[in-house]
Amino acid sequence: MNRYFTEIAGNDALRARLGDEIRANTLSHAYIIEGPRGSGKHTLALHIAAALSCQRKSDTSEALPCLSCPSCKKILGGNSPDITVIGREDKATLGVEAIRKLKSDVMVAPNDTDVKVYLIEDAHLMTVQAQNAFLLTLEEPPKYVLFFLLCESAAQLLETIRSRAQILHTEPLSKKILEEQLCKKHVEARTLKATDPTEFSELLATADGKLGIAIELLSASARKPLIERRTVAKEFVRLCSESKSSSASLRYLNGLGQKRDILTAQLSTVLLCLRDLLVCKQTDDPPLSFFADAEEAHTMAYRFTTPELQRLCNAVTEAIDRLRVNANVRLTLTAMAVEAGLLRL
Repeated sequence: MNRYFTEIAGNDALRARLGDEIRANTLSHAYIIEGPRGSGKHTLALHIAAALSCQRKSDTSEALPCLSCPSCKKILGGNSPDITVIGREDKATLGVEAIRKLKSDVMVAPNDTDVKVYLIEDAHLMTVQAQNAFLLTLEEPPKYVLFFLLCESAAQLLETIRSRAQILHTEPLSKKILEEQLCKKHVEARTLKATDPTEFSELLATADGKLGIAIELLSASARKPLIERRTVAKEFVRLCSESKSSSASLRYLNGLGQKRDILTAQLSTVLLCLRDLLVCKQTDDPPLSFFADAEEAHTMAYRFTTPELQRLCNAVTEAIDRLRVNANVRLTLTAMAVEAGLLRL
């Protein structure tokens, strides 16, 4: 059986398809790799580049890429002159100037290998002008060029861009695979699991199937605010499920803060919690995104009827939408509290 992309976790069908295409020399000249941040888009693109240049590519008894030949080591070590990463740097968007430089660079033949690979990160943040400037190069590049457009959603790209590249989608990992990968490669994960299994379970739940996010959360400083948001989310649900006073509700609202971006992130976490509870009302074995412990989720869900949970989800969703269009923070929170039943006017 062929062994393709052995360092890429999950995504079995995708790995098999790409490996077969590389060995058959039928790989496309351009791919859009879509998936949330931390889902392995950059890593997948680099491993495809390594497989294309792997010196043992034709040996079906070897894994592809082999990871040990000079070409694999150079590419995966970030030392190949034929791999170009194009990013936004500190800008909000990827502008036309970066694309103009790319268009000039593609005319230069590769140095070490037969292929020249471009990874365009945050491609969904390319300006319309940049996307239009890229069209002809994307459609008719030199034969030695391969493009990877990395984005959260291909739908955010122009249709003219999408029609010129095949779309690949990275899948979230199961908690079991996520745990295996973390503990296999990171001593910090093994230590946290041994010393604080509850927090380790919280980390896995927070990562939501994304290995890159899980690796980031191995840092205590990165983990702390996310775990705090999860605690606040559970407190929100508790307040909604119990008899509550207006003073307790107001204290909760004040604790959410007034900064729009932080508040939006907090309410998004609350929404994940509520959606888990809704799923628990429908099945005994729910696929959970927020809760690390299914029993805890079922216990909390038991406190609500399905219509109550739907009402809460709607209230929080509307609050998030209002914040994203710059509605007044205090009025938004008050409206959410009334709609959620935390306050009565």
